[in-house]
Amino acid sequence: MDEKSPFLWIFAVIVALLLGAGGGYWYGSKVGFDKGEVATKAAVEAEDKKAAEAANPFSNKETNPLDKVTTNPFESVKINPFK
Repeated sequence: MDEKSPFLWIFAVIVALLLGAGGGYWYGSKVGFDKGEVATKAAVEAEDKKAAEAANPFSNKETNPLDKVTTNPFESVKINPFK
């Protein structure tokens, strides 16, 4: 039994290291995936907001399409047909 004892300890240490490495990999990938998912959702929401603002031409309330128009379109209209 003395000859098998060091091999048993080495085997137990190797199994423990493999289980620890496997558990760490699983936990790390799960935590990393969750962080990546949250970051992706935040980035998508930010891009959606930018796209919505860019698609709406009336988001700037100071924009007036007739701001530079100085002529009166009704200036030459006849109001009284009997004159």
